[in-house]
Amino acid sequence: MNEQVVELQIRDRKFIFKIPYSDYLPFKEAEKRVIELIEEINPPEDKLDYGFVYCALKLAIENNKLQENTISEANETEKQIHNLTEKLEIFLNQ
Repeated sequence: MNEQVVELQIRDRKFIFKIPYSDYLPFKEAEKRVIELIEEINPPEDKLDYGFVYCALKLAIENNKLQENTISEANETEKQIHNLTEKLEIFLNQ
């Protein structure tokens, strides 16, 4: 499996992870949200470890993928509705 090394700078610490290459684009799109989420949670310094950051990272990646799938499905549904509407208009105008 191809992996990509990613870095997250949170507070004054740098966290380095290897993620599947297929997760790289969703990670880059969600990177800012990961940092904002962790800052919002505001864990104590001793609780801010690789496990905590990795969980936030995976959550953001999965959220991003789900959001993309939802948008894609909505677009497909919109196209289908448009096609059906055109067919109905043609039928009604005959």
